[in-house]
Amino acid sequence: MSSGGTKRKLQDSIVPSKGKIRKKIHEDPSYAFLETIHEKKLEFDSEKRCCVTLSQINCYCCLVCGKYFQGRQENTPAFLHSVNDNHHVFINFNSLRVYLLPDDVEVEDGGRIQIISRIRNAIRPHFNKEEITSFPEQCLDLNNEEYTNGFVGLNNNASGNDAFNVILLLLSHVMPVRNFLLLGNTDHEDELIKRLAIITRKLWSTKLFKPYVSSEELLAYISVAEKNVLDQVHDPRQLFMWLVNTLANRSPRLKKILSSSCQGTVQITSTPVASVVDKKGNFVEFRSKMEEQKEVIHSYWCLTLDLPPYPLFKDNRNANDLPQIAIEYLLSKFNGAREQEVTQGLRKYRLIKVPQYLILHFNRFDKNASQPIKSRNQTLVEFSHSLELQNSTYTLIANVVHNAVKSAAVEDDEKSTWKIQLLNPNNKQWIELDGISRKLKESELLFLQETYIQVWRKDST
Repeated sequence: MSSGGTKRKLQDSIVPSKGKIRKKIHEDPSYAFLETIHEKKLEFDSEKRCCVTLSQINCYCCLVCGKYFQGRQENTPAFLHSVNDNHHVFINFNSLRVYLLPDDVEVEDGGRIQIISRIRNAIRPHFNKEEITSFPEQCLDLNNEEYTNGFVGLNNNASGNDAFNVILLLLSHVMPVRNFLLLGNTDHEDELIKRLAIITRKLWSTKLFKPYVSSEELLAYISVAEKNVLDQVHDPRQLFMWLVNTLANRSPRLKKILSSSCQGTVQITSTPVASVVDKKGNFVEFRSKMEEQKEVIHSYWCLTLDLPPYPLFKDNRNANDLPQIAIEYLLSKFNGAREQEVTQGLRKYRLIKVPQYLILHFNRFDKNASQPIKSRNQTLVEFSHSLELQNSTYTLIANVVHNAVKSAAVEDDEKSTWKIQLLNPNNKQWIELDGISRKLKESELLFLQETYIQVWRKDST
């Protein structure tokens, strides 16, 4: 890099190294190179991979154009980019150190240069206990566009996986899990947990460059490390179950947090049924075999509620035509008295323990149907924003809703799309997130959509 015309004072100290590189350290906080950094071109959500070699090793970002390059030694992609394109400011994604190339000058700013501090925070947001107690907050991005941290959209363009994105948002509003991912040291955790922590921190960042983030980096890792999960599973409930079970299996700390906040227990009573026939072999009745009755206790992350059989309607049906049912009736499945017919006989469910965060799943799809989306159960579920269960009061904080998009060919099944509605606890407003789109939602109208998953938080006593 030519020093001609440069206004800053160069105050270099040569640091001997074991290798072949000698580092020059700049400590003057007023650098002319700052003017070449283009924050609005920077985006740190995609996978950290060199755009030339496709390697993820020793990857840097050019802070002038936003492209990713490998290395900084002579003839590396980053070095050549600095020479050929006259772009000189780079940051290392692992160390977050900033360098001037091709001179290999390390900038030691000591946190004094605001633009570098903002960039470091954008790559790897950090928080303390005091600041998260006031979350969510009204924030401004680089274009002075307002957003509420924790209530930002997830860009679906790269992955197309809105089902997984709504689960990421849902889990980021389970406060014990969120707080661990925001404050906990995940350096020695599994790679999945590291990447989940990064995206959760970005969702709750008060210093976003844009009013949305992308889940591309996390999804790229899952698509390679957990083959077939994203390709074959498009149901938010299945993705939720896979994610919480995987997190619990890979991190003892997260397992403890998830178990204490999201896991309950249910008693299942199964009674076999036998056919009674007369002397001529004619069927008389079914009779319960009480002597063979069995009781087991199971843990659950999510309670599945069964909707009543759905009547057929015309294609132009609207919300006034659709059958409705109260959530309290659906929950009576778990009162220990209501019997359900199953293949093996009769079954009853009784809640033993309800967790701090109660997650409900409304079963709308018949997996065995030839067109499960077209034939789904569209019954509307009536609910208020407060729920009494097991002598506890719950408040609704998240509502995942389903929408069907018609296919081009009439004979083909429809396509599912997913969005999530989240409660802002500070002003009691509901915010609907659909991709990167955000809008306020009237609380009284939430039930008029196809509710699929809900999160209820137990009120403190």
